[in-house]
Amino acid sequence: MNLHPQAIFQTREDYVSWDKYDQQNELIEELTDSERERAKIGMRYLRVLLGEDFLRRAAERGNPIFAWFFRDSAPHARRSLIRLSEELMSFENAQGFKGLVARLKDRERAPEALTVLGAASSFYQVGFIVSFDPEATSTRKVPDLLLVDPDNHQETYVEVSRLRSGGQREVNRRTYDAIWFAVHDAIWQCPGAFEINAPKVRPYVQILKPLSENDLPDAVNAIRTRIFDSAKTGEYLEFKFKDSIEMVVSPPSDHSKAIAWAAGRQMRDFVEAPPINLERELKKAIDKIHDEICQIPPDKPGIIAIPTNENLLFLFFHPRRIILEIAEEVRRYPNLLCVLLFHGVMEGYQESTVATLGEHAFVTTMSDLSTERTAFVMNDSFDLPLSRNTIERVRSAFVPESVAR
Repeated sequence: MNLHPQAIFQTREDYVSWDKYDQQNELIEELTDSERERAKIGMRYLRVLLGEDFLRRAAERGNPIFAWFFRDSAPHARRSLIRLSEELMSFENAQGFKGLVARLKDRERAPEALTVLGAASSFYQVGFIVSFDPEATSTRKVPDLLLVDPDNHQETYVEVSRLRSGGQREVNRRTYDAIWFAVHDAIWQCPGAFEINAPKVRPYVQILKPLSENDLPDAVNAIRTRIFDSAKTGEYLEFKFKDSIEMVVSPPSDHSKAIAWAAGRQMRDFVEAPPINLERELKKAIDKIHDEICQIPPDKPGIIAIPTNENLLFLFFHPRRIILEIAEEVRRYPNLLCVLLFHGVMEGYQESTVATLGEHAFVTTMSDLSTERTAFVMNDSFDLPLSRNTIERVRSAFVPESVAR
């Protein structure tokens, strides 16, 4: 039996050892011989580029590069590492490359730097000369990328900005996660909980609205106390926390009252919260364009690229609605050539497709094992001089040329 790729890690030091990850390439069976060799070359390159102590610092500080490209030994993760290293190699002579590397080393800035690198690679592959963090001399602004068309030397600026989850959605998620964990943890800490055939307490918690940072610990403690009390006394309990939470708990001997209470509220799980209102997700994307256009010099063509992996935009809205509402917004900015919105998700293999809507397009492609979706939205009010060839070069970076419009 072949050694599992994670089996070579025996000590804490092993987990931050470049040599161990290099050895691991031999143990990932699904890699081809060519991929295995490219992975080794890529690791040696990253070791020099990021520094000998990078893995240790990245692990200690929570840099996502460590978790995404090293600790994950799945074949698709190692192929992503290959792509990362080869993309970086292609830009090592580009203006501003050192600044990009500095951002990759920083825990807070690394996710944004990776998205900038991904966008830069797409433009580079269709022939643009790419610079990072160029300073626009006319405005002193610093967009993420400068593209130069080698055929006519026309310049286009690109601003890349992640569309993050909204503040209210984060509060909702934090409330739900804390209460869900408290309920399930309390159930298993009651006496006799690990006796397989013994009945257990049955709590139900309905979250009516999210809790503040100050109230959440008190609510969690109150919920745990009621669960323990019911298990100890054998009594059915009802409880309210301000106007945010309703709860019941039935003792192990009789679940009937709690089940009836939950049925009256159409609850199926021990913890439930009201659905998150996702209608604002598209509005946030529109607001993002409004915020980021200021980074583009008004007298220069601009592109805004928005990764949406942390947002539910592509999961909630139909592509046609996304494109049409974004298209309406971009008409306000005559220097904005187009907007790109990206979303990647692990969904298994899918056929690549392109759906067009006039000059706009919605593209689905595969990257390793992840499905990448791109909404490509052209601005029909773009009003700066830019050759048709340059515009087509931009388009070809994200929309396959073989697709007729």
